[in-house]
Amino acid sequence: MQSEISFSRRELFSFTPPLSLDQNPSPDAYLKKKISLSLINLAITLAYLGGLAFTHFKDPFIKVAWLAHNSYVQFLIFIVLAELVLSGVRFSFDFYADYVIEHRFNLSNQTFMQWVFRKLKGTLIGGIIGIVLLLVFYFLLMNFHRMWWLLFAAFFFIFQVLTAQLFPTLILPMFYKLKPISDEGLRSRLSALVEKFGYKMSGVFSFDLSRETRKANAALTGLGKSRKIIISDTLLKNFTNEEIEVVLAHELGHLVKHHMIKGIILSAIMSLVGFFIMAQVYLSYRLWYHLAAYDLFAIPFLAFMMAVFGVLVMPLGNFFSRKIEHEADMFALDTTGMRREFAESMRKLGELNLTPENPPAWIEKIFFSHPSIGARIKAALPDGLGEAA
Repeated sequence: MQSEISFSRRELFSFTPPLSLDQNPSPDAYLKKKISLSLINLAITLAYLGGLAFTHFKDPFIKVAWLAHNSYVQFLIFIVLAELVLSGVRFSFDFYADYVIEHRFNLSNQTFMQWVFRKLKGTLIGGIIGIVLLLVFYFLLMNFHRMWWLLFAAFFFIFQVLTAQLFPTLILPMFYKLKPISDEGLRSRLSALVEKFGYKMSGVFSFDLSRETRKANAALTGLGKSRKIIISDTLLKNFTNEEIEVVLAHELGHLVKHHMIKGIILSAIMSLVGFFIMAQVYLSYRLWYHLAAYDLFAIPFLAFMMAVFGVLVMPLGNFFSRKIEHEADMFALDTTGMRREFAESMRKLGELNLTPENPPAWIEKIFFSHPSIGARIKAALPDGLGEAA
């Protein structure tokens, strides 16, 4: 006899576990929660990598990897097994941080199944890209014991340039539906702004961010002919044409000021310095334990160092990011003269994204890739939004 409890396919895929929604979500409470969870996530990752590097926890993974006869296959098996365990440990944490909290603060529009499918898709695509990077990395370790760091830094620079080129045309459409903005007047207005500075775009597109969240965003992606400006449908829905224009002017500022190129160059320099330091420490470690550069017993120590280096340089990367974001803000204000509209757009972004206007200074300096909403409003209107009104 068929069960009396059944779900249609649509009901199953739209199922959302009951959550306690915050009817008046606080930006400060949301920020505090997200920062705390990020730090816990970081601690879990570092503790796990440290366990692999400094204990015998890695031994079972290595024994399974040794069942294969090819060195590259052994390496991939070892990495996959280690990553699977870490992913298993973090799954419940990720669910709470990325799904429960986003729903609790009334920011997410995803059902549970949509969240799972998106996470699986991201894992699959990231895994494919990661395998390419890992195989190149391991090839250099095996064949260039002393200079692997320099060659990999050069390869990583080329990889970043190619990724910037391919992202808007190949990767982004896998997650969002891009379509030219339908408002003819707005499209002409935005196109005229871009062409004023002699740039050609493949288009100005909207993307369906509302499928996932009520947050809003805009970005300049790609290089050369693949260059696109993308604006979320949530931003188009909640902002006036003037506010959208000044947001676009900000994105155009990144292009005019060559921020993407500068970012790639800075990343290349940081990678070069980082890999050089890590190579010297790694060499001392290997000589102490009499291990080859490509030995599976040594690899976790190198992975741990990379993670630590990433943590140490994060504030520097965010400092650079805030600097260029401020430059883009100033460009938008100087180009359009729409100071009131800019300030209002910042207020709306803070409201939609649940970002506090004036976070603690130390949090902004360490964790924020953009200036605070309050600082951006003050840059446009020194007397604040009271002047805008």
